[in-house]
Amino acid sequence: MKIVSDKNVKLDPKLAQKIAELSGENVFLCYQCKKCASGCPAREFMDGNPTELMRQIQLGMIDEVTKGNTVWYCVSCQTCSARCPQDIDIAHVADAIKIIVQQEKIKADTKNARLFNWLWMTILRYMGRIYEVGLTGVLNVFTGHPFKDMALGMEMIKKGKLKLLPSFKRPFMMMRMFSRARKLKK
Repeated sequence: MKIVSDKNVKLDPKLAQKIAELSGENVFLCYQCKKCASGCPAREFMDGNPTELMRQIQLGMIDEVTKGNTVWYCVSCQTCSARCPQDIDIAHVADAIKIIVQQEKIKADTKNARLFNWLWMTILRYMGRIYEVGLTGVLNVFTGHPFKDMALGMEMIKKGKLKLLPSFKRPFMMMRMFSRARKLKK
């Protein structure tokens, strides 16, 4: 685990309670066995790892938990949750942190993960499925790198791994589903 100086560390003793209310998970059951971190496929991209995240929550280190990119790189694969000997759904805890960040409008280091998620959901909503070429192209334009990955993309299109033109699969059904979800949220 990284050593954090005691200067400028903002603590929130109610952080674990907020997460428990949103996720139903008791983070204090975690005894730092590191099984979650050893199985996490995305940990190499994260500022920390699931084990460190759980400890930071236990200590109430709100800035490290909410402003880092750990939860934003969580792919919700449930590997950490499946490996946890205490049956803590760590992926659900990460989702709860995302909700807190969005509710409290905290500026987090998402490395464009929020933009990626928004684009993903928008394409899914209107097309009924993901259009990889469009998703990557629009993300690259929005992040200021319009030609990033173009050579790789062209090679994948040539080999038939990606389709140049999008296909639609029941877009109206997907739009209705998003509409119902929005009504439930209110």
